Amino acid sequence: MNSVNGQRSTVNGTCLAKRIIAVRPFPLTVDRSPLTFLLLLVSCRATTSRPSYLPLPSAAVAEVELEIPEATRALAEALARDSVTLAVVREADGFLDSGWLAGATLEPTSARPLGRDVVRVRAWVNPAKQFWSELVVEATYRPMADPSRPERELDSPLPDDHPLQRRVAGVLRRLIEQYGDPATLEAMFPPKPVVKPDTAKVKPDTAKVKPDTTLR
Repeated sequence: MNSVNGQRSTVNGTCLAKRIIAVRPFPLTVDRSPLTFLLLLVSCRATTSRPSYLPLPSAAVAEVELEIPEATRALAEALARDSVTLAVVREADGFLDSGWLAGATLEPTSARPLGRDVVRVRAWVNPAKQFWSELVVEATYRPMADPSRPERELDSPLPDDHPLQRRVAGVLRRLIEQYGDPATLEAMFPPKPVVKPDTAKVKPDTAKVKPDTTLR
């Protein structure tokens, strides 16, 4: 039995919390087409609490050596420690959802989800290789309102330099360090190249033009 912020947690599908107080500094994208059929099967199960749609292609991805309930709980707790509020935690189904949050505080908001001041985190936890799970985390906002389109089609990924994307990236990095293969970190989080300032200075022309002293 574990708890987050005083809320009870189990591995049998019980939510971690009704509300949990809990990111890509660079793009983390993979081709998840082999998993598409599996995700559709999971999302279409009558008993699943997952939404019917799939994560955005730009979602951040990581693998950890945990089964789906434990991986879901670990991700939820890591987001909680990083002050990301979660409204839905489904350990058995491997799904997390923050609902709409104020961009500045990452607390629940009733404001209209329009623009980068209102954001959202969703995560899917899928089976990977034996005893491993894949974490797929998206951070989104809605740049426009269009009542004629399905709401999901209005979701767009936050830019890579957005604070929430950086939080998600940091959370995934720490989970990989703790439960994953640290050797993959360099490939997933390549060090930023150091740009050295150009120290080559253009020296001024010090050649002086001597006056003509020839007597005339």
